[in-house]
Amino acid sequence: MDTTTRAQLDDLLRSCCVSPDTMDLRTMTQLFLAQMRVSLYGGKSSIPMLPTFLKPFGPLPDGQPVAVAEIDDRDVRVSLVTFEDGAPSLSDRDSFPVPGRDYPAPLEDLIFAAAELLEPLLDRAKDVALCLPFPVDYDGKGDGVIRRFPGTMTVSGYENKPVLSILGGELAERGFENLNLVLVSEPNAVQLAAAVANPGQSRYQGITWGSNIDGGFAAPGSIILRWLGIPGDLMLIDCGFSSFEQVPFGMADLPKDRDCYGPGLDLLLKTTSTDYLGDTFRLVMIKAAERKLLSFGCSRDILSLTTLDLDSVLAFLNDPVEGGTIAHFCREPKDREVGLIVANAVLDRAARLVCAMLSAMAQFGGVGKDANAPACLGAWGTALEVPALKDRLEVLLGDFTRDVLGHHISLCTAPNMTAVGSAAAALYNR
Repeated sequence: MDTTTRAQLDDLLRSCCVSPDTMDLRTMTQLFLAQMRVSLYGGKSSIPMLPTFLKPFGPLPDGQPVAVAEIDDRDVRVSLVTFEDGAPSLSDRDSFPVPGRDYPAPLEDLIFAAAELLEPLLDRAKDVALCLPFPVDYDGKGDGVIRRFPGTMTVSGYENKPVLSILGGELAERGFENLNLVLVSEPNAVQLAAAVANPGQSRYQGITWGSNIDGGFAAPGSIILRWLGIPGDLMLIDCGFSSFEQVPFGMADLPKDRDCYGPGLDLLLKTTSTDYLGDTFRLVMIKAAERKLLSFGCSRDILSLTTLDLDSVLAFLNDPVEGGTIAHFCREPKDREVGLIVANAVLDRAARLVCAMLSAMAQFGGVGKDANAPACLGAWGTALEVPALKDRLEVLLGDFTRDVLGHHISLCTAPNMTAVGSAAAALYNR
């Protein structure tokens, strides 16, 4: 690529806010921290910092099964989780497509689906955990109200409705009463699963990164959130990061945001979610076509796309010559080079934003300051199953979070983390 074209491409990447020089990691980390600290005194913040009132530790009695229901933006899943000598095992797994994704549905339909799948497990389990990735306002009495659902779902009638009360009523109608029902956030479940998989670490935190993005940690409630009535006990905190607004938002992000479910909302989600990264690549490539950085044939093909998924971008990165649709469009060497630079820039921005989020969480909790006792970060989600994203994040956590900020973090991944952590939460909070 000649220097003129490269300069034009660099200018495009800056205008789309996917160039590293448009996002200083230290500045981004401070922006996350500022919003987290505003939540300390109940101010208006795009990071709500939601106290769950759940204990983060306790005994894991052998042979006592827990029925776990997980509801996300794709499925309702259940499993029976049992611990033996601290090691979890899962059985009786089942799933159902979540109501509200392919068609509008009331909250009761989601709870009904969970109850249907849970019912066959309740002849053996008296502890039930409901794990949700959606932000929840917890009432301090073991229940909570869902704040909102993602744009991929259309759910009605959830305002001011405690979800465990609805689930408990549904199960009582089926003859199952006096159950220990526990409501767990997805990042906190991952945090607890990391503690089950790697006991004895100095501190634990959790992250979920896939179609959603969020983080969680444990802290004394009255210190973290100085609200009236918050107890001083150590409790799990769900950060609610997906709604963070202070992200670099460029030319390619604006049309995507304008045409989505909530313009101006959930900006961190829209720049890091695996549901959006493919389309971000497509929109930057459209801008490249408009600036005549692509050949006529490639421009025509790119402009013919109305949507693009992340898998298509990853296939191109893995094999730029034969790797699916984008490789076919970028047949000319110049187009291929532009496409690869854009793809890497889009993924780099997502990884840098997640790194800044995790760095802020580490600084907020003061974890991992001892190189010999790094904080254990439970990590779960489809993004962390993608080497192109996970590898970038691990490099940034080393080069920036560790070497610049002085916080040592080790990623912990394990099978079935959301189910295992939810079951642990149910046993800890009897």
